Amino acid sequence: MRFNKLDLNQLVLLDALLSERSVARAAERVFLSQPAASNGLARLRDFFSDEILVHVGRAMVLTPLAESLVEPVKDVLLRIQAITTARPAFDPATSNRKIRIEASDYVIEMLLADALRTFWEAAPHMTFEISTLTEKSRENLDGGDVDLLIVPDFFNAPGHPSEELFGDTFCCLVWEGNTAIKKRISESQYLEMGHVAVQWGLNKVHTMDETVLLERGQQRRREIVAPSFTLLPRMLVGTNRIATLHTRLARFISPFYGLRVIPCPIDLPPLNETIQWHKYKQHDLAVVWVKNQIRAAAQALT
Repeated sequence: MRFNKLDLNQLVLLDALLSERSVARAAERVFLSQPAASNGLARLRDFFSDEILVHVGRAMVLTPLAESLVEPVKDVLLRIQAITTARPAFDPATSNRKIRIEASDYVIEMLLADALRTFWEAAPHMTFEISTLTEKSRENLDGGDVDLLIVPDFFNAPGHPSEELFGDTFCCLVWEGNTAIKKRISESQYLEMGHVAVQWGLNKVHTMDETVLLERGQQRRREIVAPSFTLLPRMLVGTNRIATLHTRLARFISPFYGLRVIPCPIDLPPLNETIQWHKYKQHDLAVVWVKNQIRAAAQALT
């Protein structure tokens, strides 16, 4: 089908080319052979009277016109996707939808694990793809690559609806054999001790506690940097190190490793976890159902 002389079938390939900036990767993404994708790019170049992709050294980059097409092309395809997934009713017992969710390993451990048991019983044919957060998580929601994003409220993706799920506070976690710490510690002792800290993503995104200290011009001695919160407790065992962790997770995991939970001596703002979905999926009944089940699990957690 053509619209203004453009073969609308080419929009999917164009979106892949704009996103991947590679003919080979775009071909793989849309299940075409590389020659077919190359022919499609040639037709797009002819239609737009523009190269779309050009070689700069060993890389391929978008032309200025192609850069201007990234958002509108993605937007129109997301609108079409919303139309094609619309149904008058949704039955979780018979649905075979796949739902993609991104969340921190803390949320996966404390919330999603319980929700997934509900899904197993109520939606036996649905599949769920769970990924941990990266610095591109907001872009993934914006581009329709994930259906639901669970993040602290300060990390929300702008322009998309959200609901608050649950809150938490922070505490410190130490090994029960830690000889340097009694029931409480001072701020100066906290800063002097060796810490097990968490950073995530390729750009090493800081956690809230690290961000607060940096904003105050303070620095702690990070002896170990772990990639996730759930790996952190194991690294305290047999040492005098300390870690700052979500209170729910710390209390849940401490008995398994012989750890003690103590108050955090620095004033950290409470954590508010929210769930987000794409603005075009407001009426996607499958996404709405999954979101409501996760919200119910969060209420039970509270």
